[in-house]
Amino acid sequence: MKMRRGLTGFGLLALVAAGAVGMYLTSRRPISPGSANRASPARSDASLSLHSSYLKSALALASLAKTDRERRAAADALSAAGRELDLQYAYVLQLAAVAPLPATPKVRALRERVANIAGAIATRQAEIDRLKIQAQRLHGSRRSALEQRLDVRQADLGLLHEALDDAKDALDQAGGRLQSRLARLKAEHVALSEEHDAFKFPAYAGSTAAGSLLARWSRWRAIGRTQSRIRLARQAAHAHLAILTRRQLSLKKLIGTEEAQGRAWWNDELTPRQTASLPGSLTVLIQRISSNRIMLRILDDRIRDMSALGSAYRRWATLVDRARQAALHSLIASCLWIVLTMGSAFFLNRLTEHLFDRLSLERRQKATLEAVLRISAQLVAVVVILMILFGRPRDLSTVLGLAGAGLAIALRDFILSFLGWFVLMGRHGVRVGDFVEINQSSLNGVRGEAIEITPFRTVLLETGNWNEPGHVTGRKVAFMNMYAVTGYYFNFSTSGQWLWDELQVAIPRNETPHAVADRIRAVVAAATETQTQQAESEWKTVSTRYGTRSFSAQPAVNIRPTESGVVAVVRYITRADERPAMRNQLTREILELLRRDEEPDRGAEILLAAEAAASGRR
Repeated sequence: MKMRRGLTGFGLLALVAAGAVGMYLTSRRPISPGSANRASPARSDASLSLHSSYLKSALALASLAKTDRERRAAADALSAAGRELDLQYAYVLQLAAVAPLPATPKVRALRERVANIAGAIATRQAEIDRLKIQAQRLHGSRRSALEQRLDVRQADLGLLHEALDDAKDALDQAGGRLQSRLARLKAEHVALSEEHDAFKFPAYAGSTAAGSLLARWSRWRAIGRTQSRIRLARQAAHAHLAILTRRQLSLKKLIGTEEAQGRAWWNDELTPRQTASLPGSLTVLIQRISSNRIMLRILDDRIRDMSALGSAYRRWATLVDRARQAALHSLIASCLWIVLTMGSAFFLNRLTEHLFDRLSLERRQKATLEAVLRISAQLVAVVVILMILFGRPRDLSTVLGLAGAGLAIALRDFILSFLGWFVLMGRHGVRVGDFVEINQSSLNGVRGEAIEITPFRTVLLETGNWNEPGHVTGRKVAFMNMYAVTGYYFNFSTSGQWLWDELQVAIPRNETPHAVADRIRAVVAAATETQTQQAESEWKTVSTRYGTRSFSAQPAVNIRPTESGVVAVVRYITRADERPAMRNQLTREILELLRRDEEPDRGAEILLAAEAAASGRR
């Protein structure tokens, strides 16, 4: 046990030391960005197409900016990406003026198909024109036959026009026509420009549990994902910058070569073979040099904007690195607080054990007090750890609701007992001195006299079973008053204090059972006449008030055969507090009755039942 406690304490101290070191490292040293996978180089945009990945990446990343400084860096990245897209569009338009369209096998096939269909349409149209001229010269049946041929040719011409439209659409989709491609590029550029102009930074969203460990862990991971995306976007910008730089050098060399050719051509320094390899005229060559110079200036601007885009991503990545370092620092701090809380609870328990070893208290009291302190310390530690994990609740109504629900569950018995006290103080409740029977949960029928009723407890002075004389046992029984709400009770001291009692009388073997039963009934009826009338009068009032049927309180004698002979069961009404006296009186009178009837050598035996069934109580 001591070794285990020592290892636990040592482990907690080691965790505290590790947390302190982590906080020191994250507060003094910047986090170096890890080596990410190199982004694939950007595709060359020498073809007539727009590469909008840089603008789309900047738009997606801008929504992740959290602070004002990050948003300024994101705004710079958006501005650079937007200018680069505009320059790229201008570059593509300039390229379309000097560069022929790429002739892929699919484009060549579609162009050949369009040419074939156009030729077929021209042939069919010439045939139709010829048939129309012939039809004007003919009459009768020959003209009708020629007109039928003419209708067939015109229908065939309509099908050829539809086929030509389909072939042109396919050629447009494959990029085989310059005008359609330029129109598609324009539509794409307009859509992207509108998306760029319509972008707005989202409003700051504050977390309701920003200080919790789970929130800090989630923020650290989210910043890590943003960091990776910014790193990849920056690498893509640098790769595209390298491509643009190489294209710039190639274009400069081309312009130098073309200018040298132009000067030589102007000075008639070229051989016929060299002249044949040049464009058709010097004017065309000069136009090409002018277009290439325009493209070179556009490339210079694109390189400058791409460099600005990379710089914006670099500044943003630095800010995100610092934010992730701060998030890691706060995460380690939360973990350290949890470890400190656990360590405090552990060492407080150890301190409590040492203190109680020196106290001179009774062993049971010492153990109880020590358990209370230990559980209290553990409960406080659990609450603190939960607050660190999930954060402090900020909604007062929620806190009050949860606290009220917890108190209601914890104090359920006390609350029900207090409500039961109001029930017991009501019209049909219990007063001190009443004879009651209380049934609560597993306790079945504890009877006695109420000697104390407090707002939370009822104390009875227990009596024996009702079938017995009902003497006091000397034990005090205390009940929580919740029995008045969740259980039930009988009060035999109210206005309806009547109960049915019974006696068992063994009839002599030489007597007629029915005759003896009639005489016993008469004796019991005479002895209980007053009680019977009073009970029927009170029951009549109750039945009239609540609309129930009337009750009869007349005594009854039933004959029951047993193994030892015939027994007469006598049932009669009596008050709860007069029950022992009435039973003794009836016993004497029945004995006198049987003594007068029996012979000297025979005796009568009255068997008092060990278990008196007190049925029909009010």
